[in-house]
Amino acid sequence: MKQTKKSQWHKLDNAAKIFPANTDQRDTKVFRFSCELYETIDAAVLQKALEKTLKKFPYYCSILKKGLFWYYLEHTQRKPTVHIENRCPCAPLYFPNRKTLLFDISYFHKRINLEVHHVLSDGSGALLFLKTLVFYYVLEKHKESLSDQEIFLADTTSTSEKSIDSFSKYFKKEKKKNTEKSPFAYHLKGEEIGVGQMGIIEGYVSVKSMLILSRKYQATITEFIVALWIYSIYEGMSIAEQKKPIVISVPVNLRSYFPSKTTRNFFKVIQIRYFFENQENTFETILTCVKKEFKQKLTAEALRIGMNTLSALEHNITMKLVPLTIKDPILRFASWLSYQKVTSCVSNVGKITMPEKIAKYIHLFDVFVSTKTMQIATCSFQDCFVISITTAFCHSDLPKRFFRHMTNMGLSIEIATNLQQEESTHV
Repeated sequence: MKQTKKSQWHKLDNAAKIFPANTDQRDTKVFRFSCELYETIDAAVLQKALEKTLKKFPYYCSILKKGLFWYYLEHTQRKPTVHIENRCPCAPLYFPNRKTLLFDISYFHKRINLEVHHVLSDGSGALLFLKTLVFYYVLEKHKESLSDQEIFLADTTSTSEKSIDSFSKYFKKEKKKNTEKSPFAYHLKGEEIGVGQMGIIEGYVSVKSMLILSRKYQATITEFIVALWIYSIYEGMSIAEQKKPIVISVPVNLRSYFPSKTTRNFFKVIQIRYFFENQENTFETILTCVKKEFKQKLTAEALRIGMNTLSALEHNITMKLVPLTIKDPILRFASWLSYQKVTSCVSNVGKITMPEKIAKYIHLFDVFVSTKTMQIATCSFQDCFVISITTAFCHSDLPKRFFRHMTNMGLSIEIATNLQQEESTHV
């Protein structure tokens, strides 16, 4: 049956609308998920696995196009080909004048890499894509030993459910409420790496050890990491710089609060603020403030209000009629203004699981994102918790302070980086 025109394109979800106008060589809006196996990757098998995966994620075969009033995603017959890793991590995927796919699959030794432009999906959606890809890869690679096994990936979502715009689904027009004013935040500084490059520092630690340590402080792992990151930033600040607060952006997966199976963007960013006035700036003091901020902002009602506030602009009839040539500068200014109010970002993807008979072939998962400053992304698989710090700076003591605090608290951490050294070390 011939598909209708409506099924051939998708309008951008609310979170994705700001990304096209603000994509550049320094901040490509690309993030990477990787899966490291215990064996060297077979390119032919990986290609077969990708073709099977795309049948479950047809939405991924899209290109970004520019309309009169908004950008939109159009289905394309272009199909990706897996290739050996040959570019800088999180290199550009979107080029305004080229019809390119918004994701890429590469491999290197034992690693499979999925890179995605944020206009296409968020971390939760991309992770499901990678898990499906790895699932099919292992089944195909070890079909002799697994062919008679009943192995299923926990994903019963239909292709139409995967492409739903959940922001529109849950939007409810309501009276605008007064929002908290956000001051300009302290910014990290340093000599920048050349355009098209990115520094990566990864720390590998036991999940059990992380849980024991965070519970010692009666905090979640995310609260603990955010507080320790703030404390590590604070140690590098002058007294004059403490006039501005440290503000950490924390993306929240809205699927945990509003039922959705979409693999498109469905997240809300909350801001965790720490002000230095009239308090003793110890780690414990900072953690107390961070826990209070999470308690206030990480509720279904607070997230719903924030989500509706962002979506209201999209549904405003005046804004709908403004041409994209005018919207783009407005969106760039909005992004610049937002950047002034944030110091860094901490994103915890959480626990990643795979079927037991597939998991035995997997060593670890990791995740990191492009940035024009410095930020953290974390995830865990089995007992391996990976903390990935990406940086746009050549040299910074901040990651050293952060990991040193963790070791001083009793954690054993293995560090790998592409800055100055290539081999793993222990902190």
